[in-house]
Amino acid sequence: MPTAGGTVIAPFSLARLPRIEFGAGSLARVPALAAAYGSRTLIVCGARAVQATPHWEHLLDGLRKQGLDWDILHVGGEPSPQLVDDAVTQFRAGGFDVVIGIGGGSVLDAAKAIAGLLRVGDSVMDYLEGAGPEKPYRGPATPFIAVPTTAGTGSEATKNAVLSQPGKDGFKKSFRDEKLVPEYAIVDPDLLASCPSELIAANGMDALTQLLESYVPARRPRRSAALV
Repeated sequence: MPTAGGTVIAPFSLARLPRIEFGAGSLARVPALAAAYGSRTLIVCGARAVQATPHWEHLLDGLRKQGLDWDILHVGGEPSPQLVDDAVTQFRAGGFDVVIGIGGGSVLDAAKAIAGLLRVGDSVMDYLEGAGPEKPYRGPATPFIAVPTTAGTGSEATKNAVLSQPGKDGFKKSFRDEKLVPEYAIVDPDLLASCPSELIAANGMDALTQLLESYVPARRPRRSAALV
């Protein structure tokens, strides 16, 4: 597509984005949003941090008032393919209508992958880029509501679920598809209040590093002569 100055802009497409609800206290919107999908909820959260805050009980109280019931999966550290597969095996028969992920980037990545496979039942290894047969993902994904408790990873707004395999032949690969994008991203700055300052600083460096990485890739497009 030529522009007025004659520069050619290459075709591109943008993945869909979640509905983003931002603001102090926006966590309170989660129960009503979840109830719109049904009565059975799988909550994926971290090992303990969010449960130690008043936000946790407020969330559960809101779910009760909406008539929802739930199961809880705790994720400690970076999620592995085995964790995702085990969760799908454990919860697939639970008839979940919606998945709520509340935590940092690792929790949201785990919840995103699990939501993508609860109704499919395949191993996540079937879909990981560069780690298996890379089958095309057809879905359907279980509706997913992402509630980040840190800032910097951006997992609540992407189609990527990053999984890590530790060990000698370990890897860090993505399960990636637009169907995995959350339906809602609930960004409540009040959830940052209980984060240690060193964690917030690490999140900021994470965001900065990813921005720099996308700006200085190994294979940069050639600059147009018109822009030099």
